[in-house]
Amino acid sequence: MLALIALAAQLMQSIGAQRSTVDFFSYFTIQSNLIAVGVLLWVALKPVKGPGPLSRDLIRGAPVLYLTITGVVFFLLLSDLPLVTVPFANTVLHKLMPVVMVADWLIDPPSEALSFRQATAWLIYPLAWLGYTMLRGPLVGWYPYPFLNPAVAGGYGAVLFSILLILLGGLFFIWLLVWLGRKARQWISKPSAVDYAD
Repeated sequence: MLALIALAAQLMQSIGAQRSTVDFFSYFTIQSNLIAVGVLLWVALKPVKGPGPLSRDLIRGAPVLYLTITGVVFFLLLSDLPLVTVPFANTVLHKLMPVVMVADWLIDPPSEALSFRQATAWLIYPLAWLGYTMLRGPLVGWYPYPFLNPAVAGGYGAVLFSILLILLGGLFFIWLLVWLGRKARQWISKPSAVDYAD
């Protein structure tokens, strides 16, 4: 709910400043939070876990990765920049939601052991978003983030370097989330001392 309020507040601020609505919805932060809200609602309405490669757990993990990337990139590359955002929305979308999604992943860990190979499917959306962003940028003269703008970042070489670093980070976070999910599932399913006493 807080995420929806934050998204609405940020959208109203963007409209009030007469900024492009298409640009607003082109931010990875906005899209990843919308995906997270959608998946959380879907899980709440359909809590039964399903089998197969596109299981509930695999779908749940995608927005966890996206918001982990959102939070880390914001902290490392964007937090010191003068961003035109609503402070409340900025806190919720860049800081609170990443923590909430990771916490949800650990409190309600995957019921099946996801493999790293399966989880790499989570990168399909970020790579598609990146392709869209880099194709649209030169056409409209706008990029959602300065490290993707060749005119600001120092050329396409610097942009490519940033992309490679984020991609490597994404692969690391995939591995970490899969590992944490397994460990959390093992810890929760481990019999307690009370169980042994019974």
